[in-house]
Amino acid sequence: MDNGIIINFGKPSYINLKILTGFKVFSFVTAMKYAFVFLLLISLTSVGQVKSDSTASADTLKPVPVSYLKRQPYQIVIPRGWRVSNDCIDKNCSLLSPSDTLGSPDRFIENINIVFDNLSSKNYTVDQYAQYSISYLPKVVKGFKVHEKKKLKPNVYMVIYSGEKSNFAQKWKQYYYVKNQKVYVVTFAAETSKFEYYLPFVNDSLASFKIF
Repeated sequence: MDNGIIINFGKPSYINLKILTGFKVFSFVTAMKYAFVFLLLISLTSVGQVKSDSTASADTLKPVPVSYLKRQPYQIVIPRGWRVSNDCIDKNCSLLSPSDTLGSPDRFIENINIVFDNLSSKNYTVDQYAQYSISYLPKVVKGFKVHEKKKLKPNVYMVIYSGEKSNFAQKWKQYYYVKNQKVYVVTFAAETSKFEYYLPFVNDSLASFKIF
């Protein structure tokens, strides 16, 4: 996993210590900046490795039970045939696609990544987070380009963008949720050439994301 970023502004955590080691003093503004950078990098989950998953079986006429990923404090529908990453924890979890036959060999694992952490202020808005994200992403995504951005609800923002990361041309559909002084980032990542193919399989899952 190519993960990176979350800082908790409350009690120190393992991630806090890892990021802050070697720094004696952080101003409020500096701490805020590092927190946002950390969260964004984690959300840019890019898996560039040979897949070991087998190709999903063909559809049948039998009803297929819906599977959910349920963590504290959210849940999301798992796309049919996908699996939960082995290193899944509440604050950073990924859903991984099976292999496909759209390219040979299939070396990229399409995925949905969910991360969240506390915000420093209850007054921080989803618009502020979206603006920061869009301004920061060009620093970590080569050839960054926004295709669509939209505020869906007072606390929900969606951005579709593309570029190159981890030596793969990728396209992302990313949602930002702000609720109860926390920010949640839900990101679908795919190779650019396969993005449109995968959307029908993942849109229902992305739309199912619910915060308790």
